[in-house]
Amino acid sequence: MAKSSASKSSTSKSSAVKSSTAKNSSFSFAFLTEILSSPKVKPLAQRLHPSAVLGVMKNTFDDVSQELWSAASAQRRPDVNDLIERIVERLRELVGISEPLVVDARGRLFPNEYARLAPAALEEGAWALSEPQTEYSRQQDALREKEARLKLARLAGAQDAAVFANCEAARIAVLNALVNSGRNLVVARRDMYERENGDRLEEAFDAFPTLVRREIGACNAVTLDDYDRACDASTGLVWRSSGRWTLDGRSVTAGEIAKLKETRDLNFLILGEIEFAPLVDLGEFFDSPIPTVSERVRSGFDLVLCGGAQLIGGPACGLVFGPRAMIDAILRTPMGKYAKASRVGIAALSKTIALYDDRDAALEAIPALRMLSTTEANLESRAKRLAKILETYETVQYARVVEGRAVLCASSGLGTTPSRVVEVKPRGFSSAELAARLEKSSPRLLTRWTKDTILIDMKTLLPEQDVVVGELFERIGRRDALELLPG
Repeated sequence: MAKSSASKSSTSKSSAVKSSTAKNSSFSFAFLTEILSSPKVKPLAQRLHPSAVLGVMKNTFDDVSQELWSAASAQRRPDVNDLIERIVERLRELVGISEPLVVDARGRLFPNEYARLAPAALEEGAWALSEPQTEYSRQQDALREKEARLKLARLAGAQDAAVFANCEAARIAVLNALVNSGRNLVVARRDMYERENGDRLEEAFDAFPTLVRREIGACNAVTLDDYDRACDASTGLVWRSSGRWTLDGRSVTAGEIAKLKETRDLNFLILGEIEFAPLVDLGEFFDSPIPTVSERVRSGFDLVLCGGAQLIGGPACGLVFGPRAMIDAILRTPMGKYAKASRVGIAALSKTIALYDDRDAALEAIPALRMLSTTEANLESRAKRLAKILETYETVQYARVVEGRAVLCASSGLGTTPSRVVEVKPRGFSSAELAARLEKSSPRLLTRWTKDTILIDMKTLLPEQDVVVGELFERIGRRDALELLPG
C-alpha cells in the first residue's frame, strides 16, 4: 500500500512538472497540428522533406518566442494566422532554393531514398524541435527513447532494441562491440558486394583495422560447408545480408547456420541485415509472404539490423534488435554512445510505433501502409479522374488507365500487389524527355517510362498528391507554350 502511495505521489509530481512546462510553453501540440494542417502551409510542406519543414517551424517559433520575451508577454499565445503567414513565407523561399521533395510514382511502396512520415510523427518532431533543452526535457528524452526501444523489441519479438542515427552508424556500433570482444567476423562475399542499395559493406569493416575478417564463398554463391570450415571458437559474428534475390540468402538460411552452431557447440551470433522487414504481417496485401522482424528472429537470426523508414514508414534511422546483453554491449561502445538518433528522430519514431498499438490505425495513418491498403476500386476511380485531367493538356496525346503491379521496394522479389497505372503518351516530345522534365520539376516526380509512354503508378501516390501531378503537367505545358512564342 505504501508503495502504491509513493508511486501515486511520484506520478503526481511528474504530472505537475509536465503541466507546468506545458503551461509555460506558447506552443501546444494542438496548436502545431492546427498550423501543419492549414490550407496555406500543407501544400508547401508536401513539396519539402519533413526535416526541412521542421527546421522552418523551429526557426519561426524561436523568433516569435524571442519577440514575446522581449515584450514581456510570454503568457499570451501568439496569433495563429501571423505564425502561418511567417511559416508560409519561409517555406516558399525554401521551395525555391532547396532540393525538392520526391513524389515517387514508380510503383515502390517504400522508396529507398526518403521516408514518408505519418502526420502525427511529423508533428511530434516539430514539437521536439520547438521544446527548449532543459534538465526536465532531457529526462523526458531519455524516457521516450527507453519506451521506444521497449515497444520496438516487443513488436519484434526480441529482448531489446537500439536506435541509431542511420544504418551505417548501426553497422559501425555492432562492429565496435565485436572488436571489443576480441573475436572474429565471418561474412560471405556475396553478402558484401551484391547489395541492393549499392553501398559497400567492406567500408564499415575497414573502419576497424584490427578486426579479423574471414570472407567465404564466391561473389554469387556460398554453401553451408563454407560456413562449417570458417566458423570456430574464435568466431564472434556471422554477417548475413538479405536483399536482391532471396529473403534469407541464395542457398543457406539462418536456421541452417544456427543448427551448425548448435551441432558444433559454438558460441557466435548470426546477424541479418535486412532490406525490408515490417513490424506487422502484410501478407494479405501481397502475392508472396513478407517475413516480419519477429519471424526473422524466430528463423535463426540472433541480431537483426534494418532501417526505420522501410521497417515501419518512420524516420530514416538504423535499428538493431537482439539479446539484451548484446544490445547493452553495443550501446556501451563509443559509436553506441555518440551515434544514437537525435531527439527529433526518437520523437518521430516513438509516435510512429505508437500507431502500431492498433493495426487498423497504423494502416490508415502511416502513408506507405495507407497506400498499401488502398482498395483497387479506389485506385481505379482516382486513376480515371487523373487521366481525364491530364488529357486536357496540350502536352498529352492520350492518358488511359491500365492494370499494374506495385512492388514493396526496389526488389520485386519481395512481393507485388495489384495496382492501377495511368499510361500517358506525350505530344511534341518523347516519353524519355517528359520523364526527364518531370524528374527535374519541383517537386520532383519519378515515373517509369517505355519507348512511347510514361507510367504513373497510383498505388504509390497519396490521394493529395494527385493534384500535384496534374499541376506539374500543366506547368510543363505552359513552359512549352512560352518557348514557342516568337522572340
